[in-house]
Amino acid sequence: MYREDFYDVLKSTGEKIEAVVVPKNTGLKGYAWRALEEAGFDLEKAKKVSESELRLKGVPVWLRRGEDISRIVEAQKRNNRFVVGVTGDDLFDEYRLNVPANGLVLVNTYDWLDPDAKFQRPALCLLASWNFESLQAGSRLEVAINRKYGATSRLYLADSKKLEGMRFDIVPYSGDLELAVQKEEVDACIDTVYSGKSAEKAKLRIIEVVRLSDIAVIAPRNGSKPMLEQMVRKISKGRMISRLEEV
Repeated sequence: MYREDFYDVLKSTGEKIEAVVVPKNTGLKGYAWRALEEAGFDLEKAKKVSESELRLKGVPVWLRRGEDISRIVEAQKRNNRFVVGVTGDDLFDEYRLNVPANGLVLVNTYDWLDPDAKFQRPALCLLASWNFESLQAGSRLEVAINRKYGATSRLYLADSKKLEGMRFDIVPYSGDLELAVQKEEVDACIDTVYSGKSAEKAKLRIIEVVRLSDIAVIAPRNGSKPMLEQMVRKISKGRMISRLEEV
């Protein structure tokens, strides 16, 4: 698979790069580092400076959690340091939804293509044990959402054509969402599916794919996008999301 040379991607920013921030959490790190290796930036050959920093061919590399990388890139820009981040585009989009006036831009995308993944990449999905077609219009469901993807999940529940006529009570979880459905603590959940084996084991159906994920290379920019701000206005801030014409 063709991977655009990572050094060319850095050069395309037209800025002096002070550091590259990459994920250290296991699942995202595994594929992101492989994609970077295929793009000529092999972090396994980097020199270890500390527990949180490497150096590769003179480029400082910071190790951070993927969900924090967007915020770190923007915070460093405020400190007049131009750093580039590598993270999941799902995490980047989640940050943009939470901070619509952000100062970040997508510089490049590396496709996530894994034949062992159910959808060849991570997929945020609505999962439940019941058959969707059996639900009646106006049904009210408790849905567990992963705190890591709170804004993305709320936007999906507010915008999906499939879910018109439904009401949802939102229950944020930090983990074990599939277990929460299996133990009937909630009616459904929105969580990441990779191989799909854990969902099958819990006897959960994929009702709908919310979004797929790839690897994003991000950097600072100025201003915000009006379309993004329009999307953000659809996100319910409270516990209840109603798709009924009258509540």
